[in-house]
Amino acid sequence: MATLQLLNNITHKDLRVQSHYSATFGDNISSVLVFPTEFDALHKEYPVLFRRHAEQGIQAIALLGLCAGENLYLNEHYPQPPVAGSWMARYVPGLLAKGPFMIGYQQQSGASEAVLHVDMDHPRITYPISDTEKDTGKPVFLPKGGESDYLQHIVAILNRLHLGQQEAKAFYAELDRLGLLTPVNLAITLSNGDKLEIQGHETICKDTFAALPADTLAILHQKGWLAYVYAIQSSLHNLSWLIDMKNALEHSRS
Repeated sequence: MATLQLLNNITHKDLRVQSHYSATFGDNISSVLVFPTEFDALHKEYPVLFRRHAEQGIQAIALLGLCAGENLYLNEHYPQPPVAGSWMARYVPGLLAKGPFMIGYQQQSGASEAVLHVDMDHPRITYPISDTEKDTGKPVFLPKGGESDYLQHIVAILNRLHLGQQEAKAFYAELDRLGLLTPVNLAITLSNGDKLEIQGHETICKDTFAALPADTLAILHQKGWLAYVYAIQSSLHNLSWLIDMKNALEHSRS
């Protein structure tokens, strides 16, 4: 269970965070929730699909693996990875990249103000326990209390996620209203003959999208949502990259 604390440069002056990726940090997952403000970066690296959650409604996910509990972007799976703990894509989805940090809210002068929290039970958290280990992990604060480059990077990620969460519900509702979402079942045959199926997701229906009237397309463009639709459609080409990585992984195991 998370132990959240309001981040500050006094209580957490020595706080460090492991910034690499590993199954030991819970990164070995086959998909991750993503948001519209990430689509421009995501579509170059991952297949982006939709799912319908019983309580949360329509959600977008980036597909990371072809089997449960499998993240093909973790290079620790492969023989002789280029950099131990690195990620095999140029962009890491924000919910994974943010590590133990999250945006919370507190009342300030009668208004709700966004503030930064840290989960002290997160496996990435570390403190220096000796002089020889003081450089373990990324420092959150500078020696005189200023924000480190790492923390500024995290704040940028959280801001992107925050804006994406605000936009997601309206965008997904519009896709649904226009009938643009259609079920997609992926049937994959690996080079070793194994067959895989990925079900329960949806994507943009090309035919329905192509039939939209010009005034509807203009409205989507004005809202910035037309670019999101194109990004989602383009992202499906990354499925072949996932299959290539899966074939390479299975070959290394044989």
